Amino acid sequence: MSSDSLKIVKNHLENSIGEIGAKMYQKTISKLNISESPSKDEIEKLITNLEGMITPFYGNDKAKEISNELHKKLGEVEKSEVPIDIYKEISTFLADNELPNEKIITDYAKYLSIKYGGNAQKVEKDITEKVKIHIKAGISRKKINEEIINFLARYIDPTEKDVSDFIHYIRLSKIVFQENDVREQIEKERLYRKFHGHQEIEKTSELDQFISFVKTSNDKEAIGKLMEKQGLSYLIKDEKGVSDKSLSEFVELMTPNEKDMKNALEEMGLNHLINKKD
Repeated sequence: MSSDSLKIVKNHLENSIGEIGAKMYQKTISKLNISESPSKDEIEKLITNLEGMITPFYGNDKAKEISNELHKKLGEVEKSEVPIDIYKEISTFLADNELPNEKIITDYAKYLSIKYGGNAQKVEKDITEKVKIHIKAGISRKKINEEIINFLARYIDPTEKDVSDFIHYIRLSKIVFQENDVREQIEKERLYRKFHGHQEIEKTSELDQFISFVKTSNDKEAIGKLMEKQGLSYLIKDEKGVSDKSLSEFVELMTPNEKDMKNALEEMGLNHLINKKD
């Protein structure tokens, strides 16, 4: 079962008997060593133990009522959960679709729900969230690769300090990355250039074209309209719908404020990363 099951148990106890319910939950979780993604047996054992703890304080009827309600809620969640095989297909879908639009996602969700008998809305929601993560990760990878190419064009044989300064610089752009991965990528690119020269530029993809448009446009409204036209509005939607804040955050992911970056670098004494190297 998903980790949501534990949230349901905790929230139900808090709503039913308040703070003492939260304490009982934490104590039982610790005692039984329940995993973050518990099995059905773990959940059943958790509820049984909680029922036993609640009884002395609130009586058998109240404890049974809480236990029955929990079983009912968890049963509803289990029915709506996505079969595990669907996730394998979603991984293939992401590998084949760099920037899918809303219609493609909706149609694929319908296909999977028919094939596996899952809840279509749940499947579509899961795919959409995974696509968002997939696209943001793709944007970050492309940004880091572009920055590395520019860095090595100016620092053909960078020192350890140069690389460390570059890592500091990348962090300012709010890109999520693993430092070791970036260092390895720099060294791999450096060695390739040393023995083979510059790598050929990869064929421009749909995501590259979209990033290029965003980077060259100063009009957020135009970007929002393009995303709506191309069926990409889901990338800037939250529970309340499309918002200017979500759009701004998404645009900033691709085009961080250059003035803010310049000021931050100057404050850190890393002017050499923005000034041309002699």
